[in-house]
Order: sequence, then C-alpha cells, then structure tokens
Amino acid sequence: MFFASALLIAGAGLASAQSLSSQCQTTLTQLATSSDASCLNPLGLAALVTSNSSSTSIIPTLSSWLTTTCSSAACTNQSLSNIVSNVTSGCASDLQSIGASTTDTSGLISAVQQYYPTVRQVACLQDTSANENCAIETLYAIQNSTTTLSLTNIAGLISKVMSGQSSGIPSNISCTSCAKAAYVTIQQSMPALISSSVSSDAQQQCGANFTTGGMPSNIKETASNSTSTTTTSAATTLSVGGYSMGAAVSALIAISSVFTFLA
Repeated sequence: MFFASALLIAGAGLASAQSLSSQCQTTLTQLATSSDASCLNPLGLAALVTSNSSSTSIIPTLSSWLTTTCSSAACTNQSLSNIVSNVTSGCASDLQSIGASTTDTSGLISAVQQYYPTVRQVACLQDTSANENCAIETLYAIQNSTTTLSLTNIAGLISKVMSGQSSGIPSNISCTSCAKAAYVTIQQSMPALISSSVSSDAQQQCGANFTTGGMPSNIKETASNSTSTTTTSAATTLSVGGYSMGAAVSALIAISSVFTFLA
C-alpha cells in the first residue's frame, strides 16, 4: 500500500495547513511567487483554497496541477536549495512541532536534491491504457472505495492507515501497473530505499512478478527532462517516526507553497 499511502500522506500535509504559524504562512506566501518555486507551479494549486469542505474533491485540481508541472522544466538544485533554506528558516517552529530537526539544513538540502528527481518521476507516471496520470488514477480508486477525498476527509483516512485500522482502501490498489511502475522507478533510481522486507511484502501481496521485470508496457514517463544536476553522494537518512525525511520533504515541498492559501 506504499504508493496509495504516500499519496494520502501528501494530502494530509495539505489538510494540516490551517495550523501553520503566521511566520510560516508569510514565508510560503513569498515563496509561492518566487522564481525559485515556479518549477513547482504553486499557483496551480490555488484553487484548493475553495476545496475545504467535505464535499469537494481535491483530485481535479491536483490533476490539472500535475499535468502542467510534469510538462514544465524541473527544479534546479539551486532552486531546491533556496526553497529548503527558506522553508526551514521561516517554518522552523512548525517543523520542530512535528519532530523534524532544522539544525542540519545542508544535510536536508542534499537529501531533497537527491530524492526530488525520483519523486517527480513517480508523480509524473501515466497509464496510457486509461490516459490518466498514475497518481490521479490511484486517488480516484481510493475515493471510489472510501469517501470524497476532500481536505477535511483525507486527514481521517491517513490516521486510520497509520494506526493500522481498516480505512476501506482495497489492497489491490497496491498491485496495479501504476504501483509496479512506481516500485520499478524507485528500485532503479534509488535501490537503497527498497529493503528486503519491502520487496518481500510486495511479493506476498502482489505476486513474485511485481518485483521483477521492467516498466509495465502501458506506463510511460511524462516528466520533462530534468534541468537539475543530480548528486552522487549516498542517500542522506533523516528519519522521523520511521519515515525518510528526504523523501517526505521532497514530496511536501511540491505542495508546501499552497499552504498559505488554506489559512
């Protein structure tokens, strides 16, 4: 369920926006209109300001945002460095409140620069048989099996997932060609992230073929060629509650600039 859970965690990050400090909101407001953040298309998520009821799904807005973002140039390492520096400085108290240390900014920058290309590649995978972005296809499958994926409902779903309760999300969502494509992408780009236990769990749930072979024939990559220079150092491990902060921050940076619209 890691692909579906990752999408819900990102949504939960959006849903928690109302609790941000005024200083953090100001920082993100400035960041949203900066040239550094233009590669993340933050204004494409502005419509979420009206998506704060239990009846309004955030999926159409996210779909439009991903279409534009995936076809745009990727963030450069310098832009990522500037974004992380601004967020860790302006939102220090907010990050510390969830147990994330902001003392090693250089290490965090290095981790984000390393994880970002892979996170972006996964976010931009497309199922050609359905002519749909994989992340959006997965979110619709979750929504059809549970409830409207509004900002007010996502937090409840992720709480159930994290606590081990039944969320109503069918396990077969984790065994789709989109899920395998995400697994293959991560395995090829950052094999250190695929532990033996992750591989074993995937095989047990989805069959041995899930972890072997290449990209499914109906999946294509739509992310435009990256303009950033990739790092060659080993993956930086900054974990909070068992999650890699490098991967988490890479995903959260992509949505953090919209937090200010959700006060």
